[in-house]
Amino acid sequence: MLWTYDAWDTSPPVLPRPTRLYSLTPIGVGTPMVESLTGYVVRLAEAHCVSAGLLYWKEIRTLTGKGNIFTFRVTNGNGYSTHTINGLGAPAADFVRVLERLTGQHNLRVLTLLPWAQVLPKAGLLRRARAWCERCVQAWHQANQPLYEPLLWTLQAVTVCPYHQRPLCHQCPHCACPLGPLDWRSRSAYCSRCAHTLVPHAVESVHTLPSHDLQWATWVANACGDLLAATAQMDCPPARDRLAHTIGRCIEHTSAGNASAFARLLQVGRGDVSRWQRGKAVPRFTLLLRMAYGLRTSLLDFLLGSPGAMAAGGVVRAAPVALPSPTHRQTAQAGRRRNGPEVSRILHAALTENPPPSVRAVLKRLGDAASTVRYHFPDLCRTIARQHAEHRARCATVRKAHAAEEVRRVAYQLHAKGLRLTRQHIRPLLTSSDYLNLPEGRAALREVRSQLGLEDKNGHAPAPHNWGHG
Repeated sequence: MLWTYDAWDTSPPVLPRPTRLYSLTPIGVGTPMVESLTGYVVRLAEAHCVSAGLLYWKEIRTLTGKGNIFTFRVTNGNGYSTHTINGLGAPAADFVRVLERLTGQHNLRVLTLLPWAQVLPKAGLLRRARAWCERCVQAWHQANQPLYEPLLWTLQAVTVCPYHQRPLCHQCPHCACPLGPLDWRSRSAYCSRCAHTLVPHAVESVHTLPSHDLQWATWVANACGDLLAATAQMDCPPARDRLAHTIGRCIEHTSAGNASAFARLLQVGRGDVSRWQRGKAVPRFTLLLRMAYGLRTSLLDFLLGSPGAMAAGGVVRAAPVALPSPTHRQTAQAGRRRNGPEVSRILHAALTENPPPSVRAVLKRLGDAASTVRYHFPDLCRTIARQHAEHRARCATVRKAHAAEEVRRVAYQLHAKGLRLTRQHIRPLLTSSDYLNLPEGRAALREVRSQLGLEDKNGHAPAPHNWGHG
């Protein structure tokens, strides 16, 4: 009796092309919470058990042709602007090209705003510091889901979480420092300055926006989320001529075709509107949001020029938190929206906060004119400013002492292992790469070298002994 056996497939298996780095899959592609490219770099470094700075310095720096990108300072804006890696310019394109080559992943452009380069402005689009929703981070941590940085949180216009309707956090709750988008010690849901976790043990009550401001902020967050979710499904990037046509239709609906009246409505120059109509420039992102909101359409349809964008010819409604800079006369009127006792109560409440906020932060909450509040409440404003300055001075003192202690500890550890006490060896082991730039950090390193006999009191290496016979 003959038996029939299954045929064997002797063809060689198709193996994926080997890549230099792990082929890490991005999170949230096709959803409003798609991952940002800077967050992807951080997760890629964590997958290789190295810091983000070391991964960039060893693998990415040469291929991108860039130098030290970790010189950015959030406080003054100096240094390399790492937030542009998530944007729509050359830095984003370079990082996408290099990371696709190193990981073998395709279409990493959806982790940036590159697909919208023709219809979105470059200026005022991305915030320079990290922002996050405490409840989102806490929910991911409790559900054992990966912690990451969504691209939605990097948009400057997004001020609240669209799911929890709470203002985004901008400072570490432990050291009260703003965090850069990509630092040497960046970690998902961790502070890159003090290394404490950003996952709250219990979400405390925070300052909430008024109802009308919250409604506008939630609409903006949802509109931006829909825009990012549609990026992965786009066959081709939107063209600027379609946006110019949409703006022309918007002028017809709101100002009966009068471009000058439309410019006055948006408080911009007549020449700006003319350049928008000819496709030579694009409006600011806040103005795009206002126009889409006024036409009662989504931002996605407005930028794509979909027919639904002109379905309802409404009037461009004022958006309190997204209006461009008003004129002086309108500023004075805005400063009188709140009565004196209410402003005084808010200023007194700011004096009891910990950490103490700055005057600028308090005035931003009020939404009133800074000159008006400072004129009517000069003593309270000076007290708030003094408390904030004293808090910054205390934080600076603690940071300097911590820098000296950590540099000293790392230097002794390296010496015990037989390694030279150089900046190249010490810097990757520090919590902050800036510790060696502080005078206290450099003094601590010189002290350790002197105690170990590696240099004299003047900071010079000791002269070698002459062991020859004479």
